[in-house]
Amino acid sequence: MFNNLTKITAWLLYATIVLLYAFSLWALMDNRQEETLFSLTETLPILKYSLLQAVLSASISTILGILLAKAFFYLEFKGKTWLYKSILFVWSLPSLVIIFAVIGIWGNSGWIAQVMKWIGIDWHSNIYGLQGILIAHGLLNIPLVTKYCVEALALIPSSQYQLSAQLNLSGWNYFRIVEFPMFKRILPYVFITIFMICFTSFPIVLMLGGGPKYSTLEVAIYQAVSFEFDFTKAVMLIMGQLTIGIVLQALLFFFSQRALKQSNQTTNVELWKPRLAGSRKLGLQSILILQTLLILLPLVSVLWAGISVSRFWQRLINLELWEATLFSVLISLIASITTVGVTYLIALETRQLLYRKHHFLYAILGSVATYPLILPVFLLAVGLFLLLMNISLSTTQLLVLVGVMNGIILIPYVYPMLFSSMWETFNAQDKLARSLGLSGFNRWWIAEKHYLVRPLANAFILAMSASLGSFAVIAFFGTPDFSTLPYLLYQQLGSYRTEDASVTALMLMLFALLPFLFNQRTKTSK
Repeated sequence: MFNNLTKITAWLLYATIVLLYAFSLWALMDNRQEETLFSLTETLPILKYSLLQAVLSASISTILGILLAKAFFYLEFKGKTWLYKSILFVWSLPSLVIIFAVIGIWGNSGWIAQVMKWIGIDWHSNIYGLQGILIAHGLLNIPLVTKYCVEALALIPSSQYQLSAQLNLSGWNYFRIVEFPMFKRILPYVFITIFMICFTSFPIVLMLGGGPKYSTLEVAIYQAVSFEFDFTKAVMLIMGQLTIGIVLQALLFFFSQRALKQSNQTTNVELWKPRLAGSRKLGLQSILILQTLLILLPLVSVLWAGISVSRFWQRLINLELWEATLFSVLISLIASITTVGVTYLIALETRQLLYRKHHFLYAILGSVATYPLILPVFLLAVGLFLLLMNISLSTTQLLVLVGVMNGIILIPYVYPMLFSSMWETFNAQDKLARSLGLSGFNRWWIAEKHYLVRPLANAFILAMSASLGSFAVIAFFGTPDFSTLPYLLYQQLGSYRTEDASVTALMLMLFALLPFLFNQRTKTSK
């Protein structure tokens, strides 16, 4: 009875998600014009620039992330754990806070310009364009590369480090013989992941692009729908992004298999590391200091800009700010409940299908987790926007709509985390549950609860944190009366309300910090 219920529920959820995307595509096709000033050949420059900035962003982030990971792994100093976690926190920040931080440091009125002016140098920087996009993407993604590379270095056996020390390996030879064999398993996966993040980047390119010349597919789709009302152009761009997305997802799947094998290895409990001295130690210390300043100074600038504005308390208690905060929290809760609930119910059935060796059905049902990655985010947002364009929605209905869409978009990130835990629990506890005749809720409460509470909590926190900074969906449904913190910050930056934007960015950063701290606490308490 319970198995039949979970089966029906899982397939109904699968069908609902597929139909949502199908209706969204139908709405776009139905609203497209027969004639458009946009031609397919005009997609090529946009696609070329999208690929260029993604390749450059991923390359810079990967190289600098490797160097920072080596510094963190080999150097020992007081406060190392705190500094490492502070840098990892940057990756969890919403894109709009990253944008505000970049402007605060590199802009014409930023800290660097003020320092140059103080020492008598007439220095002007143009943060808008490719350079601004690369800086923002680097700031966002270097911590992610660092995390993966530190974990990879920790998996190298102590015997290899000891042998390299006996052979006096250093420089390129040390990297090629000791480190690269482990890096080559994880770096392709990391590079493709960051490439996808940068290729589909929306708010960073929208705010720092500086004009149509630096438009990417995501930004071009948004502009085609919101400003040009050219839905034929939007369909052509979405199809182009869909094609690239399928290729990237196939590459990501291929490289993730090798990365997964590496991540399943156990780290050394007491890892022997070579003692650094001389130029090698000095070089890593320099890298650590410079990159720490480059990554953390923008955060400090956001904090300082927020607390140093005129009439700080008056701006802080502004009703507009707290309404946006309330809507952000409510949407995040709805998104978290949606993504964790949908993912858990689908994973209940996929693990049964895998256990029974129904591989075809398992692949079909499990593929729902890849749809939001392969299909552009804007396909769902734009399609539903067009479907509901002539319908007057209440605030409650908008909250549910945006929250559910954010939840669906986050399924690819939550599903692998939950399914792996549920599959391991199933293999470990199935015989015990069967021998005790447990089923349904009793099975979960007695046999599985202890193993799944933490993964479910972590998935919920991850979804909530990601949804807090989400901008793609609210960009279409936001109004002056229905705004989230990211949407409010976007409006304030666009209308040059810099001091109001400073307080909003500070509030958004602090709200992003809470889920991060909770997640770190659960990891520490394991």
